[in-house]
Amino acid sequence: MRGNRSKHTKPEILLRKALWARGLRCRLHAKDLPGKPDIVFRRAWVVVFCDGDFWHGRDWEQRRAKLADGANP
Repeated sequence: MRGNRSKHTKPEILLRKALWARGLRCRLHAKDLPGKPDIVFRRAWVVVFCDGDFWHGRDWEQRRAKLADGANP
């Protein structure tokens, strides 16, 4: 049995395809960074976590307020 995947999830693949279509190239699953971000843009110093809790709407009302303030959840 496979369980919950930590890599190559459906939301992550959709995001990667959209980034690739726009010409953005990135690294995947950087083990040398804390938290193992799913997508890394090293030159821009940007990392992206495709967090299942976010995609499934967990605690959405709290997260919405933080995002509106510009705070990182």
